[in-house]
Amino acid sequence: MRFFSSLLSLTILISLSSQLLAEVDQFNVFRWNYGNPAAAQRDTKPWFEWWYYKITIPETREAYYFVYGIVNPWDKTMTVPASRAYVSFGNFSAGEQFDQRYGVKDFYASSKETLVKIGSHNQATDTRFFGAINTGTSSGEVSWDINIKKIWAYNATSWATGKGITNIEWYPAQADARCSGNIKLQDGRLVNFKDAPCYQDRNWGRTFPEWWTWIVSNHFEKSPGTALAIGGGKPTYLGVPFPYSGVSIGLRYKGKEIAFRPNDLNPVLIDIYFGNWYAKAMNDKYLIEVRALAAKDDFLDLEFMTPAGDIFHDFEALMGTLEVKLFKRPSRLSLAWELVDTLYSDFGGIEFGSRNIDSLDDYQNSSQNLYRSGNAAQLP
Repeated sequence: MRFFSSLLSLTILISLSSQLLAEVDQFNVFRWNYGNPAAAQRDTKPWFEWWYYKITIPETREAYYFVYGIVNPWDKTMTVPASRAYVSFGNFSAGEQFDQRYGVKDFYASSKETLVKIGSHNQATDTRFFGAINTGTSSGEVSWDINIKKIWAYNATSWATGKGITNIEWYPAQADARCSGNIKLQDGRLVNFKDAPCYQDRNWGRTFPEWWTWIVSNHFEKSPGTALAIGGGKPTYLGVPFPYSGVSIGLRYKGKEIAFRPNDLNPVLIDIYFGNWYAKAMNDKYLIEVRALAAKDDFLDLEFMTPAGDIFHDFEALMGTLEVKLFKRPSRLSLAWELVDTLYSDFGGIEFGSRNIDSLDDYQNSSQNLYRSGNAAQLP
């Protein structure tokens, strides 16, 4: 009897352990040296990795971002000038950004669960993130303590995610989520919110792409539960620069994921004029068109340093205007497309980044095309 009791207990334990492991998102954990934990095999090549969170509060039209990052995690003595850990915060309504740097030795992240610790006051997981940054002003600091509840993850690169094929990877681990908590601003004001639309993604790799772009929203008018995630650019492939760029589009609509991925051979077009983005894509059942607009004053300039010390400028807005049109074929043999819905959002995250552009001042003219990716001739 004791044997069967022990066997039952062991079976339950194994089942619970397997369930717990299944719930861990392998792309939302520490990816450096992933699957190669032995110290003798430690990766000492250039590496960067960060966990990005954003929150929009529709009722007050406020938007904030938070970043927990590491550059060259192997360089504990910081022999490379770019090596560091850091925490960043941005307040779009006030046009403010704050960044606090730490030594590499002050950074910890787990490869078995989503858990990041930087210094003694900053921690990020897939269910909660908190932190504090000394602003150098009379108020002393900004701080936050926020719970996040995941709704949808979008695997933007499908089978290629985590394979190291490109020099940078992007993974929207929580492309749709809800956040509750508080943020203490540098003017002393405490911002409290509950179930605000929020988002969390990952980037990791060795070098940055030539350019990248990003369009997201999970707050659409009269369409609760809808979420959009667009991202991509021009990376290198297995360390070799190719004349190829690509953008992935994911839409969660009425509980269903609709994906358009170049590496799944879906034709995807994106046309970028600063302040004016246009994307169009098709799979075997659906066609999507996206227009995204934001004024110059809506953008913040987020600076990211590569492991080699190069500065890339990431121009980001979190309250842009989006129009999304979704079409569907009546049948697989049909050449016609029927409009399913037109979706609108005034809380779109929009960004464009490149080493070649360091100021918005030269790009106020929306008639100047910055980058185009995809072949329009493949699309209706």
